[in-house]
Amino acid sequence: MSFTIQNFRLSQSQSNLKAFFDVQLDNGIVMKGFKIAQGPTGLFVGVPSEKDQNGKWWDRVIIPKELKEELNRLALAEYSKQGGSGGSSPRQDPPETDLPF
Repeated sequence: MSFTIQNFRLSQSQSNLKAFFDVQLDNGIVMKGFKIAQGPTGLFVGVPSEKDQNGKWWDRVIIPKELKEELNRLALAEYSKQGGSGGSSPRQDPPETDLPF
């Protein structure tokens, strides 16, 4: 399965959220709500998520490891291409914090 990154936009705030984008699968399905964020050890891609009544965040999209690595690579390359900066080396998985993704 392949995908493309769409509607990529840099965040205008000074928060840990650096960019937002959507992903279109090769079959035409579009998943909205992906993010690039600054974590304690670098930038990472966060999948769409939601907070439950206990304050815990849950991923709404589960991506196989190989596909997630490719998504990280493409999204962080697009972030750099669009002039995004900050962070150290990219992470493969989100850190264990109370970030909303």
